[in-house]
Amino acid sequence: MKKYIAFASFALILTQSLTAQTIVKPSVKTKTTFAIVTDSKSYEEAKQEIDAYRTSVENEGLGTYLLIDEWKSPEPIRELLIQLHEDKKAPLEGCVFVGDIPIPMIRDAQHLCSAFKMNQTMAWHRSSVPSDRYYDDFDLKFDYIKQDSVYTDYHYLSLRADGTQYLSPDIYSGRIRPLRGEGMDKYQLLRDYLKKVVAEKQQNNVLDQLTMARGHGYNSEDLLAWSGEQLALREQFPQLFKPGNTVKFYDFNFQFPAKFLYLNEVQREDLDMMLFHHHGGTDAQYINGYQLPTNVQANIESIKLYIRSKVPGRAKKVGREQAIKEYVKQYNIPESWCEEAFDINKQKLDSIYHYHMDIHMEEIYKLRPNARFVMFDACFNGSFHLDEYLAGSYIFNPGKTIATLACSVNSIQDKWPDEFIGLMATGMRIGQFARLTCFLENHLIGDPTFHFTPNVDAGFDVNQALVLKEENIAFWKKQLTSPLVDMQALALRKLSDADYKDIVPLLEESYFNSESFITRLEALRLLVLNHPNQALPTMTAALNDSYELIRRYAGEYAEKNGSPELLPAWIESYLKRSQEKRLRFKILGGIDAFPYADIKAEVEKQVASMTLYDRTHVNAILEQLPRQEQSMEMDIKTITDPKSKPSYVSRDLRTFRNHPVGGKALDMLLAFLKDESRPIDQRIITAEVLGWYNLYHDKASIIASLKETNTNDKALKNEIQKSIARLEGKNR
Repeated sequence: MKKYIAFASFALILTQSLTAQTIVKPSVKTKTTFAIVTDSKSYEEAKQEIDAYRTSVENEGLGTYLLIDEWKSPEPIRELLIQLHEDKKAPLEGCVFVGDIPIPMIRDAQHLCSAFKMNQTMAWHRSSVPSDRYYDDFDLKFDYIKQDSVYTDYHYLSLRADGTQYLSPDIYSGRIRPLRGEGMDKYQLLRDYLKKVVAEKQQNNVLDQLTMARGHGYNSEDLLAWSGEQLALREQFPQLFKPGNTVKFYDFNFQFPAKFLYLNEVQREDLDMMLFHHHGGTDAQYINGYQLPTNVQANIESIKLYIRSKVPGRAKKVGREQAIKEYVKQYNIPESWCEEAFDINKQKLDSIYHYHMDIHMEEIYKLRPNARFVMFDACFNGSFHLDEYLAGSYIFNPGKTIATLACSVNSIQDKWPDEFIGLMATGMRIGQFARLTCFLENHLIGDPTFHFTPNVDAGFDVNQALVLKEENIAFWKKQLTSPLVDMQALALRKLSDADYKDIVPLLEESYFNSESFITRLEALRLLVLNHPNQALPTMTAALNDSYELIRRYAGEYAEKNGSPELLPAWIESYLKRSQEKRLRFKILGGIDAFPYADIKAEVEKQVASMTLYDRTHVNAILEQLPRQEQSMEMDIKTITDPKSKPSYVSRDLRTFRNHPVGGKALDMLLAFLKDESRPIDQRIITAEVLGWYNLYHDKASIIASLKETNTNDKALKNEIQKSIARLEGKNR
């Protein structure tokens, strides 16, 4: 990576106190360093607490810079962080943004998100991704666009084509941005938070208490997905399952409403880690749906509750009497049930019922969350750019919660949120965990240097190894035989990152010879993501792996790879495991990946050799084939018809981002891109869509076609180059 300023020149800057900018060097010499980035006003208001926090970090053996300025834009911060990281004597390993630090709002980088795909013609503050990857991933390149005129902390940046098109942060980062709701003193919140961080760092707390809780609707409420994660955590945290330690697994069905149980748990004084899996919003955790009825009367009450929630809204449009008539006729129910919708007492009780289904931000303000680390595997809980956001409510209060990991925008369900989490027991900093598992939207809210006192011996300092031995192939090869499964997985990741020459056979061997769910999943992912053509035998086996998450990933990868060689195993997986809700969802959702006639023939071939009592699952896929084929034909017709409404064309083009299928759909996209009679904005969308074929088995032909596409339009050329880089580059 090119240096922005020669480090010799930068060394001079470190000794100076500039106008409105102060850079304080570490007071101790350490092998790696850390940086606190704060604004002048926050430092003035919380100088004693920030200085004490800095001292506490240095007392843990991490020399700490203090960077203070009236930051007007994000670029100077990034340049300083890059140069500190390039200090070979003591490279920067991480940073934290304290107070009012410019917020990068990233555009044109949705492929770096797990799920966010909003149309960027919508309001910029909504269609951009608040992300500190701008600050911590130095190989990404951006063009500065503008500062928001209303939300002046927001700075819009566009991802450029000449940087990397995958995430691999060079340092970790965290956000300590106090809440600023009505009646709140953000500086008092900052002072109080830093005091508790300093106090908690002195406790030498080991990781021996963990609770995981899930909400309704997540991962299709698949019990196999739920139990599979429990088995995987047993591999990652074997010490937690020993006498004297505690692991709890909570489900939203344990009691109704479940939030009472969850909020009791998160306030446990001794709780170290709370892992939440649920849907979410900026100010709420969605825990329960409607309670499942268990008898006749409960079913009646459930119907009444539903009717009461619908009739008033309809009444506003057509009047009370008409609304009642419509629902009576539609559901063949007594009129009295509909009349209840206008009963004041019923309305109050229903309001309380609905409120208790979720955990709300204002409730957290009144509590004392004590889990030292809380992970929110959910959408929007980490929207740190807002004045108030749920993940922030967990740390800016009197409890002992030090850090939370959450997403600033929506997040995909089918991911591996627990990857490398077992290494936290070795004393790995929470920031390093976040760095290894991030998307564009993931953010650590709180102190990223926080770590548990090791109760598992890795045999070396994990934090220093992640910085000083980043590309040391010999070192990471030694870790392949570590007794810690997460360390084995980390070794595979680091060897892949370092372009180890024998990585493909190593990954194949790791998958086929390992008894560990964790090692096998890491091997599968690295192999498929970076060597899709060589991964076919592994993917074939993975479709019937004993670990549910491996099977689910394999189902998704089979769709995105699209090789005909995968079809028999893909069909076999469905026919033998159609009862698995989430795997079934992935397979049926990926039907367009293979020719419909081939799917039908393969289903009939395999079913012919099976003894079946019931054919419901067989009929389900066979009946879906003609519907999918018709839908695909309609999409292609809409896109190729010059008379189609432009917004419909753009919409249907974008559907191939979630489902990058081959065959005539791919042929159509390549032809559409080269058709100069098409509007330039639609061709730009098409170029971007083709970048989503990065796991396709014949992506070489896509790359060749993109390189043959000539254009004088700057924006289209940029998007083509970005997609080529995505197809040719690494994946994480």
